This record gives sequence, structure tokens and C-alpha cells, in this order.
Amino acid sequence: MWEGSATANGPGGVPDEEVQAWLRGRALHALKFFTFYPSTPSSVVSNSMETAFFACATTRPFSIISSEGVRSAGEVYVPDPEFSGFLKRLPVISEDIANGAKTMITTLRAKGIIKTVTFVDVLHELRLRPLSETETVACLKWWVGVTKLGNNRNLVQGRSQLLDALVVSITGPPEKVIRLSDAQTFLNSRAGGAIIPTDGPLPSTLLPMTITRSFDPDVLSSVFLWKPLTIVDWLGHVVDPKVAAANAEFDITLSASWAERVLSALARAWPSLAKTAQDDVVKMLSPKACIPTSTGLKVPDQAYFPSVNLFRDLPIVTMPSGTVVKGHLGVVLQSLGVRKHVELQLVFDRSASFLSQL
Repeated sequence: MWEGSATANGPGGVPDEEVQAWLRGRALHALKFFTFYPSTPSSVVSNSMETAFFACATTRPFSIISSEGVRSAGEVYVPDPEFSGFLKRLPVISEDIANGAKTMITTLRAKGIIKTVTFVDVLHELRLRPLSETETVACLKWWVGVTKLGNNRNLVQGRSQLLDALVVSITGPPEKVIRLSDAQTFLNSRAGGAIIPTDGPLPSTLLPMTITRSFDPDVLSSVFLWKPLTIVDWLGHVVDPKVAAANAEFDITLSASWAERVLSALARAWPSLAKTAQDDVVKMLSPKACIPTSTGLKVPDQAYFPSVNLFRDLPIVTMPSGTVVKGHLGVVLQSLGVRKHVELQLVFDRSASFLSQL
């Protein structure tokens, strides 16, 4: 009857909710009717009848209603709240059946007819379809719980298999599909991640915040071995020629407003950066025309601080938003090579040029 009702709603359809409720009621009645309770004064009678009843199932499958319709009991699983958030296609006993026919369900479990969910079952469904972000969070939380038990020698192999099978459909923008085995980093708001602009280019190996914000950063690092995306990693991605060429709006050599945002992010992170990280930043930016000035974007050593007013036509640092150059922003600019003084050779050249015109 389930299949007939489902077919009426088209290929791959399911019965209407009202029909499903009616069918589950019929199934619950049948399960209760064939439940064997202890007999008195001798339990042999009920035990013999139960044994004979289940012996019939060796030639004809014991069918039972599940979340995926009527299935052989050997294909159906015991409901487990740990998996309900992300295993959506696994046929499980519905809650009303599990609660209404507890004795029969207990017997089916004891006889090994109804199965419990295993790791192999999890991998099987993960390989069938991409999970939503919400389902992915539920799946990862389940695995975190598994690792806390600490009684599995194959956790490393299991983690690798899980992440390789787990594909996530990201709603975006932009919409995309990623395999978690390809993920390498996450944004850690406790360690500078909040400084990184998320509306600009981000590495394809970065986990979406819609997933990672549900976890403690230490858990992401210790359980899944993902690393926080550092400001230096992010900058390296931003200045990558292929990334910059993909969108002029996020090219620091073409967009003064984006260059200012990058420099401002670096300024906020600068005090906490190690000397080696600061040196990496200087190495990446010093050759690039990424300093907004009064005459356009300039290479750092061709730009001057606003305090320099010897010549009116000098490229003076001028942020598009009007931000005053001071504090850590000034430190970053000076580290990159922005000049605080006019070099003597330029003064001599300008003076010689002026004198020659007299």
C-alpha cells in the first residue's frame, strides 16, 4: 500500500502525510498483535510460538515500516538521535512505532534482525549525496563525540575516511560544493581571524564560517587537524596574481579602497605578529604599487607620509576613506618603505632643475 500511494505522487514520491499516518497506525497494530508476551504458568508456550513465528521469516522477509517506507527488517536501523541530524536516507524505525511497539522492537534487536548504525553506514550515506551546512555541523559534532570516547584505535584512519566522504553544499554566495578532505584552514576569531575581511577573496581551502563557528577552535585543530588562517596566509592569497586578476575590485594595485582595507587589517594585526611574519608581509607588499596616494597607487618607497610637504607634487599617502595615517597604520607603512623624508638627491635634482630655468 505504501508503494501504491507513493506512486500516485509521481516517480520518487512518498505518500501524503495523512496516508503515512494511517499506514503507520496499521503497521503498529500488526506489530502489537504479533508481539509475544510471557505466558503463564509456563513460559514455554509463548517462547515456542515466538520461535515458530520468526522461523517463518527465513523464507519470507520480515517486513516493517520505516522512515523510507516498507522495508525488510534486515535493512532497517534502530533510531539513534546522534545520527538524526545528518543521516536522512537511512531507513530507521519511526518514533511512533519505536515507542508504540517497544516489546517487538526489543525482540527484533535482540535477534539481530534490526541493525544499529555503524561507521560503514555513515560513510555509505555520505558518499551518496552532499550534506547541507547544518547537516555537516551535526556530522562533525558526532565525530567529535566519537573521539572523546577514546576507545577506538582507528581514529586517524576513520577521520581520513570521514573527511574524504564528506562533501558539503555551500549556499553562498557564491554557491559551491567542497570536499572536507580538501579543507586546510578556518577563521579563528580568537586569534586574528576576525580581522580578515570575509567579503573579499578567501582561499578555496578555507572552511566556511557557517560550519566552523559552531565549534571551539581548539577542537577544530586537535580533532580534525585544521589550522587557523593567519593574516600572512590571507595576504599571500590576496596578492596572488591569479586571485587579483579574477576581480579588479580586489586587486590592491588597482583598487585604492581595497588596498586601504588590506593595509588597515595589517595594521590591526601588526602588534601581535612575530618578526618573521612582519618580514613576510614586507616581502610581499614592498614591490607592489599598493599605497594609496594623492597621485594614485604607488610602490611603498615612492610614497611619502603626509608630514612631508616640501614639494606639492609628491605622492602623499592619502586614504580613500580619509583615515588619518597614525598609530599602527603608520608603523606598517614605514615598515613597507613609505618615506618620512625627502631624499637629498631629489632635493638636489629639483634645485638644479629650478636653477636651470632661471
